[in-house]
Amino acid sequence: MRDEVKRRFGDDVAVLYHNMAEADARAEHLALIGEFERRGLLYPVTVVDGVPLYDGAVSYPAIMRAVGNRLAEREEGA
Repeated sequence: MRDEVKRRFGDDVAVLYHNMAEADARAEHLALIGEFERRGLLYPVTVVDGVPLYDGAVSYPAIMRAVGNRLAEREEGA
């Protein structure tokens, strides 16, 4: 998926994966984990610009749409 994101959106987007089972990742992302738990989200959770959008599965088409929409929103706000 990283290659497809790079091809489609260039340097405007970075794909990061954090394994929340690892202590370092959990420590670094405590606020997000707290939000996941408060909302009852299931792993894996897809987060775009700090906002959890999808949980329980990975949908590449949905992620691509969400990223495209977020970039369009940024351009409109600029």
